[in-house]
Amino acid sequence: MLSIAALDAFAPRPWRNGRGTTREIMAHDAPAPGTAHSWRVSVASIVGDGPFSLFPGLVRQLALASPGRLTLTGIAPGGTTLDHPGDIIRFDGTLAVSASCHGQAVQAFNLMAAPAVPARLERLQAPFRLEHAHAVALLPLQGEWRIEGCDRTLPTGMIAWGTTTRATHVAPIAPALPACLLAAIISTSQTEKVMP
Repeated sequence: MLSIAALDAFAPRPWRNGRGTTREIMAHDAPAPGTAHSWRVSVASIVGDGPFSLFPGLVRQLALASPGRLTLTGIAPGGTTLDHPGDIIRFDGTLAVSASCHGQAVQAFNLMAAPAVPARLERLQAPFRLEHAHAVALLPLQGEWRIEGCDRTLPTGMIAWGTTTRATHVAPIAPALPACLLAAIISTSQTEKVMP
């Protein structure tokens, strides 16, 4: 069963380079950070322009999770701009990437995982199914969502996370332009423990 809480329930922590803050939703570091089965899901606040922290040994998937614009340089020639909530980019954690939020603070939904970890970050607008024994985090961008087996709904400003114990259906309550971000990690071991 998944847990649901407000994003504010997760304490903000400074980035490795001190240029921003992040709220860690869940992580798996085994046997040590940066090894073959490491992964992490977080929501970062980007309040000014500057470099990202480096994460050698991890593949980063990042989605714009708020209104605003985010331009990343160091990934592709000329930079890449995410200008719609739910826009996603994937890049190597060893790259020296700098961000510009164009004078407006933005939030980013992050999934970082070792290359061997089957992990994906995607934007969904229609009903979908979560598979059994996956570690997942769901972040609504628009609309309210119903998760099968949960006794409360998932509105914007909240996040759902945990490991699925069975196939679970997720659907928007109203059909008007819903959107949700899903970070999913296929469990690498039956004994894997997810740390909130």
